[in-house]
Amino acid sequence: MFKKITFTLTFFIMLFATFSAVNSLYAQSERDDDPRTWKYFRIFARAQDDSVFLKLQDDLLIDPKLESYVITVNISDPEPLNQYIVLGDEASPDAQRFAWSQLSEDNQNSLIAWTGTNKENLNLKKLNYASVFTDVISKIRVKELIAPPQKYREIKNTTSYINPYLQIFGGDPVGIPLKGSFGFSFSQGTPYSGPLESEVVSARFHLLGASVGVNTRIKEFTRARESRDSVSETGSNSVSFANYNNMFYPNLGLDFSYIIPFGNFFEVGFYTTLDTGKYDPPIQVINEESLASGDTTYMPNLVVNGSYFNWEFRYPFRTFGSTRAKVYVARYLGETHVGYSGRELRLAGSIFDLRMDFLVAGERNFQILFETLISGIGEGFSFTGFAFGPSIRLGTTSSGSFGALTILANARFKVGDFFDEK
Repeated sequence: MFKKITFTLTFFIMLFATFSAVNSLYAQSERDDDPRTWKYFRIFARAQDDSVFLKLQDDLLIDPKLESYVITVNISDPEPLNQYIVLGDEASPDAQRFAWSQLSEDNQNSLIAWTGTNKENLNLKKLNYASVFTDVISKIRVKELIAPPQKYREIKNTTSYINPYLQIFGGDPVGIPLKGSFGFSFSQGTPYSGPLESEVVSARFHLLGASVGVNTRIKEFTRARESRDSVSETGSNSVSFANYNNMFYPNLGLDFSYIIPFGNFFEVGFYTTLDTGKYDPPIQVINEESLASGDTTYMPNLVVNGSYFNWEFRYPFRTFGSTRAKVYVARYLGETHVGYSGRELRLAGSIFDLRMDFLVAGERNFQILFETLISGIGEGFSFTGFAFGPSIRLGTTSSGSFGALTILANARFKVGDFFDEK
């Protein structure tokens, strides 16, 4: 009897020791600075990042395919039956949960070996007082800080117009391809304008790098027009915020452009007025600095009338895994712009758009546009389907100081997936 008890106790002690050793070895193999060792992680996936993000959808029988989504992998349990993956927010009851074993071995290995900035370790780690400063920095990968474009169409003059994002105010036009280099684009505002800065609405036809479009105006997008010949007001009495440094368009205009066929880096264009219509003048806001001298002047606006030669020199690339990012210098409607724009930048688990434009010369005063739109709000297709955030214009105010001209919200929406390129 004593021998049986001794044998049983010895067996359970050895079993417990073996189990503890396996668990300890499994846990010790994980290093926070090496994403390839993580056992419980989340990836903000995009189909264009790597073919594995399309192939794993085949393993999971997902149809139609998702271009952007979140995948959570938990293989921290040594028992294979308890290892799983989740598409979407793991805490959501609507998230799709699958067994880890449903993925092919190649796809499993690719997810484990993934080291991009869009991979986040979900295992709890010890935080200290410096973590608020160092956590983001530790997640930056130098190779993804600045990288070449990933979509072939972004460097081609014939397909660079393709853009699945419709922005409410300004930014790149939404470009919808019918067949490759043949398609249409639509926009409100200009590529360089922010909310309530420009009243223009445009539609363009694209073919082989060339585009021709027409535009008109919707006066309510700036509000600063009156039917009388002139209206004067001081900044303090202005009905709307900063009724100056805005752009006012004719009733009908014609716009041509052509991207030089050596890549998507230099575009030239021509704009001309076709019909001014009943041209209600902008409200004139008094420059308060001029009151002291007795020579009253008004804050500037750009009133588009006549013809203009336009051009943009740009360099497309990726920043923090972004899509459709570029730096540029442009001459547009007689004004010079320098800036940067990027979609879906990924940093420390956040996904956001960033746009900065500097108006450095023209009819209007110098101004800075800064805009950031937060994405990654929804699930599945809607994960990057929409984004919202603040848009701020800074410049010379009517009192002569440098301050905010406009502080409003902007938004963009995805109108489709144009990612499956052969």
